[in-house]
Amino acid sequence: MAPLYPKIDSGRLHGCTGAASVVAPFLRAHALEPSNDQTRLDRAAIWLSGLCLIHCLAVPVAFVLTPSLSAWLDATETQTHWLLFGLAVPISGIALFRGYVRHPNRLTVSLGVIGLTLMLLGVAHVFGEDLEIILTTAGVVSVMVAHIRNLHLGHDHRPATDEH
Repeated sequence: MAPLYPKIDSGRLHGCTGAASVVAPFLRAHALEPSNDQTRLDRAAIWLSGLCLIHCLAVPVAFVLTPSLSAWLDATETQTHWLLFGLAVPISGIALFRGYVRHPNRLTVSLGVIGLTLMLLGVAHVFGEDLEIILTTAGVVSVMVAHIRNLHLGHDHRPATDEH
């Protein structure tokens, strides 16, 4: 698998020779092995999706089982959803973009975009608070499936084709 970033001779680039170049450490930092970096991002996104899913399903149960915590849970619910969504967008965006560069599969990216959109619609209460849990859960599952597909496509060395 070809690296995502081409190797650059920083000595020639900046007129310096040897390892004393000021830019060399930064160029090496960007030349990380894409499969390891990609795998970490996808796995982080899967874990974050799982955390969101547990949160979305556990809070209604907590309302029923512990009515005394209801007011506190209700007051912090929106902030928690925005925080989790704010973490999901950059992690998923970067991971899915890098995955698409390595193995262009529109279905995987579409699942991620649809999932993030559903999550945004749920968090922003576009259709009211009644559909928040349904929209966020469907969005989280879609994002999770997209990252699982991204992981599998990253380990598959055959050319990727779009599956419709």
